[in-house]
Amino acid sequence: MTTSQQLPDIDYYALDRMFDKTKSKVFLGKSAAFLGSIMCSMNFSWVNDIETACTNGISLMWNPYFYLAIPEETQATILVHELKHPARLDMLRRGSRDPELWNYAADIAINNELIRDGYSFKGLKPWFNFDYEGWITEDIYDDLYAKEQALIQQMGGPGAFIGGPLPSIIPSPWLVNPKTNKWDKKGDLVEPDETDVNRALAHKVLNTVVAASHQANLAGEQLPGEVELTLKRFLQPKLPWETILFNFFNELAKCDYSWARPNRRYQDVYLPSLQDEDGGLDHIAYFLDVSGSISEGDIIRFHSEFKYVKEHFEPEKMTMLQFDTGITKTEVFLKEDPFEESHIIGRGGTSLVPVRQWIIDNKPTAVVVFSDLQCTPMEALPPGVNVPIIWVALNNAGAKVNQGQLVHLRE
Repeated sequence: MTTSQQLPDIDYYALDRMFDKTKSKVFLGKSAAFLGSIMCSMNFSWVNDIETACTNGISLMWNPYFYLAIPEETQATILVHELKHPARLDMLRRGSRDPELWNYAADIAINNELIRDGYSFKGLKPWFNFDYEGWITEDIYDDLYAKEQALIQQMGGPGAFIGGPLPSIIPSPWLVNPKTNKWDKKGDLVEPDETDVNRALAHKVLNTVVAASHQANLAGEQLPGEVELTLKRFLQPKLPWETILFNFFNELAKCDYSWARPNRRYQDVYLPSLQDEDGGLDHIAYFLDVSGSISEGDIIRFHSEFKYVKEHFEPEKMTMLQFDTGITKTEVFLKEDPFEESHIIGRGGTSLVPVRQWIIDNKPTAVVVFSDLQCTPMEALPPGVNVPIIWVALNNAGAKVNQGQLVHLRE
């Protein structure tokens, strides 16, 4: 364990040995293989610029005085609590939700589990609410958000609080340092400021949890229900690609009929025929919106859909193009090339003008655009550019397109 700033009167060698004992209890508890694998992949550090403990999914930071001030059994509880945040992919699932209210909802879900499993919170007053027993975190958040909005309306609406904070239903913090009687205002879910780091962490957290789930399966453990559902959500494509691409094939077939000179036996009759006997997809252009409104979870979802199409339909070529107000990155994958993930470059606004121009210039066989479509609709392609387009609109029921097929994906 590393020390970001040495604190007086603490024997960090002895502290590390104490913490090793705390970590060993993870391997004795429920979901030992799953949580133990996640724990072994994380970095741990003692820091004094936080009051209690927090995690960003890759690192777990403790205030040493907080650790020493709570009972031994509570130390193990807090460790498992922090491990459950990345285990449940809480950082990726938040999306554009309010961070503090999301942290509250996630803590309720986790602490309900811990209390049910017999963990001790001695010395602390944890957030929990058994009215939400069996609820997933998203549903807890939605219910809390609705209650908070109702409270604001009862107190005169947002306009009554101009210049001051809106009322909140979040109770007093439960992670409080007994030595200082202080807490971390942003909670125990930490997100890095640098978006490039955030994206790298998102993929690393997901890979860590996938690896841990494999360890759990090998050990014969049953994954916690919400963890299993969350992994399926991020790793399995949600769109009915067989149906969507079947329609694509039909559209391509209509475009690819040729009125070339017929066989001599039919000199008096001109019949259209397909130029491509296979009717396959030669080149799919896959546009990925990487603007600032797209979350890390959205990007992982996009990668999942791209990987599924590539592996199941095996087009001769797939071009992945990232865009915000311009094309920020282009990658070409041939049929035999593997695909795991792509480093994201962008995070500006959103414009479909460069998307349209690229289609006109390159004329791929088909185009798929993943975007929240929070921008001006793309102008229709000019006559002679007959490229079918699928628009996948994320969480935007009001999205409109001037050309192509619109599919809604709600997270």
